[in-house]
Amino acid sequence: MRLLSIAIAVLTLGSYSIAMAMPTQLPGLLREPFMLDVTRPDGRHASLDALLTRPDRPGRFPLAVISAGLPRDAAARTREAPENYSGPAIVFAQHGYAAVVVERRGDGRSSGVPFVDFGPCDDRHYPIAGRVWAEDILSAVSSLRREPWADPDRIVLVGHSAGGFADLAAALQAPAGVAGIIDFAGALGSPRPDFVCQPERLVETMHEFGAGARVPSLWLYAANDHFFGPQLARQMFDAYAAGGAPAEFDAAPPFGRDGHALIFAAAPALWWPRVAEFLTHLHLPAQLVVDLPPPAMLPVPAGLDALGQEDFTGYVASRSYEKAFVTNGSGHYGIAFGQRSQQDAVAVALDHCKQHGWACSVYATGNTLAEGQGGGNPQH
Repeated sequence: MRLLSIAIAVLTLGSYSIAMAMPTQLPGLLREPFMLDVTRPDGRHASLDALLTRPDRPGRFPLAVISAGLPRDAAARTREAPENYSGPAIVFAQHGYAAVVVERRGDGRSSGVPFVDFGPCDDRHYPIAGRVWAEDILSAVSSLRREPWADPDRIVLVGHSAGGFADLAAALQAPAGVAGIIDFAGALGSPRPDFVCQPERLVETMHEFGAGARVPSLWLYAANDHFFGPQLARQMFDAYAAGGAPAEFDAAPPFGRDGHALIFAAAPALWWPRVAEFLTHLHLPAQLVVDLPPPAMLPVPAGLDALGQEDFTGYVASRSYEKAFVTNGSGHYGIAFGQRSQQDAVAVALDHCKQHGWACSVYATGNTLAEGQGGGNPQH
């Protein structure tokens, strides 16, 4: 039976204020949602929706500033949450970083209006989007460098899809403290699978970005990326590198049903070794400092077919903290990842079942079985 609801948003593209919720904890890590106050280049102020994950001990840590992608459904942008990138943020924090996921203006709970005016599909203005989003990244980096837990001179920008595109645009400004960029499937302009609006303009834009960039970058694209396929990925990279930018390309093997989601991989081993090699070359940390226990194993719910069992296995292995799995006990189910809380994840997963007329109940939140499911095991 085909039954999936993944709310993880498979994507295209001052000091912090009072936390918006109580911190969620994993052993040895501190996790805290907050609003990041920034000053834009024009002097105006903005408040950006953010999530901090770092080792739970005193000190200053290298910064990994994670820039989110965009949902294909533009109306979903205000529902975005930085917790969508909990998995990669946790991996960076385990290796000694203060990882901060930042939503751009108008996305999630960030102030302002989402920027969408980069033209229709037959007349795309990709450089404009890059410049606008780069302002948010540069403003965020400037504010984060002042935090007492941040090492202001050791920063890496990590971007996914539109976030990676924005990071490459930001590199043109040679932001202070930024040592490198890790670009997961960075690009813009894919309104549907295996289609990109005016790909030639996208390639031209990457050439413009590369001509002025001197910050080293690592590009990671999976072979089965259905937003930006391997041929276009290589064309963009070649155009960027031809402009003189120091850059490396990693052709990752296929991942899941759409390799565009590689950054969300349950097993960090699928991408961390290549990232660690890049970080080492930049003289940044790459060694494990917080060794989390493996996610608690859960029994497979009754009635799942082979595809359902595969999805449940991925659910259990995921480091996403704000996740839920619901089922009707007869093979139908819903999954939600990357919500603002586990309660929100439950609501999203149950709503998926409701829309299909399935009477589902909660099977697990995080890696803890629900009461009545034989639960009680701790969240890891």
